[in-house]
Amino acid sequence: MFRLFRGIKKKTSDSYFLALDIGTDFVKALVCEANGKKGRILGVGKKQQKLGDMNSGVVTDIASVIANCHSAIREAENMANVSTKKMILGISGELVKGATNTTSYIRRDANSKIDLSELKNIVHKVQWKAFDAVRSQLSHETGYSEIDVKLVNAAIVDVRIDGYKVTNPIGFQGKEVTLSIFNAFAPLVHYGALQTIASEIDKELLAIAAEPYALTRALGYEDGGQFSSIFIDIGGGTTNVAIVRNGAVEGTKMFTVGGRTFTKRLSQSLNIAYKEAEDIKLAYSNDKLERQSNKIVREAMKIDADVWLSGVVLTLEDFAELDSLPSKILLSGGGAHLPEIKEALESREWYQGLPFTRKPQINFLNTKLISNLLDETKLLKDPQDVMPMALANLALEFMNEEQLLSKVLKKVVRLMQI
Repeated sequence: MFRLFRGIKKKTSDSYFLALDIGTDFVKALVCEANGKKGRILGVGKKQQKLGDMNSGVVTDIASVIANCHSAIREAENMANVSTKKMILGISGELVKGATNTTSYIRRDANSKIDLSELKNIVHKVQWKAFDAVRSQLSHETGYSEIDVKLVNAAIVDVRIDGYKVTNPIGFQGKEVTLSIFNAFAPLVHYGALQTIASEIDKELLAIAAEPYALTRALGYEDGGQFSSIFIDIGGGTTNVAIVRNGAVEGTKMFTVGGRTFTKRLSQSLNIAYKEAEDIKLAYSNDKLERQSNKIVREAMKIDADVWLSGVVLTLEDFAELDSLPSKILLSGGGAHLPEIKEALESREWYQGLPFTRKPQINFLNTKLISNLLDETKLLKDPQDVMPMALANLALEFMNEEQLLSKVLKKVVRLMQI
């Protein structure tokens, strides 16, 4: 009996942390070690969710999802032989919305230098103004009252003094301070369910982060902040769309067509059980079906690919305030495997009514592109592994937070989340 328990004591350190992606189909857990701005992935855990656990990215059975989370975490921590104390948790779903608001603040005395006290006051006023605007918009779009909308996370994407770009306003003079702040919001019922799950897991919560935002931070903008792209992540229950222009997140939106939609279509078309349809869909995605079966499945998939593409177009139309859209599209998520997804985006007609300057180029977001993380498990190779890695990358940012502005904003956000 003694042998069974030898070596069970796991290593623990403040540098270890957990990234938890609670998806509609799977809970995915990564155990990582932070080393400055870089990190190592030491353990991977995965647990399939039952059909009734989640619906379109929203938790519908809290107790069952908690059990799935514990299972995935246990697997990841056992692989790493590490016990984590800190955690980042991803949030998605159709009603999670994000937008960047640009607001200006006119200073009373343009000649005085900005100090910490004034900076706190500016961030507080600008963020509350942005918060009210986006919360009101989300309330209007969803039918939820404003009090039922919660701020998920916020980030400063641009700071200017009299039009001059700065990273830290302290010590500068000037009349007009302009801040661009990205805010992500979710309905209280959705956000509250995740808070309940987080408290049951009982780890220090680095953040509950909007997953599309995490995705936009994953590449690190190594080309000097001029990076522009549309990120499309196709999960089990939702498709997340995020737009980045010149290194700044313009906004995030989601719609409820994901991998499960395609599986249900296949289940109905072939009159087979959902589980069998899922297995056939995966075999089809990996080009492992014989010719006749492949043709039948392809017909069924094409119908929903057209529906999915309509969702993409409608979502991009919501960014009507943008004078142009980036011509690079990066795909991730388990649903990106379906060949019809890329084919639909490469068809000629859909983008012509949208403000693209040229035909968009479609590529896959590869896990190797997330350069801040080294996968020592060698298990993360799939488009569906991108999201938990993006969350881990964002956790690294939070753990290395040095910018004074970000710290000031974080304090303001905490007040708003009470």
